[in-house]
Amino acid sequence: MPAWETFAEITGGAAATLTGLLFVAVSIRVDHIARSQELGNRAAQTLCLFGAVLITAVLLAIPGQAYRTLGLELILLAVITSVSLYLLDRRAKTNRSSEPIARVLEVLAPNQVTSVLLLVPGVLLAPGERAGLYVLIVPMLEALVGGVANAWLFLTKITDPQ
Repeated sequence: MPAWETFAEITGGAAATLTGLLFVAVSIRVDHIARSQELGNRAAQTLCLFGAVLITAVLLAIPGQAYRTLGLELILLAVITSVSLYLLDRRAKTNRSSEPIARVLEVLAPNQVTSVLLLVPGVLLAPGERAGLYVLIVPMLEALVGGVANAWLFLTKITDPQ
């Protein structure tokens, strides 16, 4: 898939860079996040989104890989991502935070939607349908934009107790 190498480089680089942004945001607000199981799990969900984009970029960049193989790998990644995000969501909900940002992160984060949208190109590529690559653009962009929004919220919207 040589025509997709640039896409893989851009999305992989963006995911790696944004992972760094997330670590900075969490580091700046570590006192608040460490006290909240919910916020910690929401941060882990954001890391999972960036990780899914990064792994997808690596899979796209494998030289000489067949479309079918990539499709099966994306299906497996979608399942692993979905299960991980679901478990993190359950853990987050067991001990709610008093931070208003927690509700916003729960509602706005594109967690399960990204997983489902990642499954679609995998299902299309598994039988060899190349159009699945174009469908792959949607979950990659959604995960990057959603992850940036989450990192920004962690950085700017956690409040000091009054």
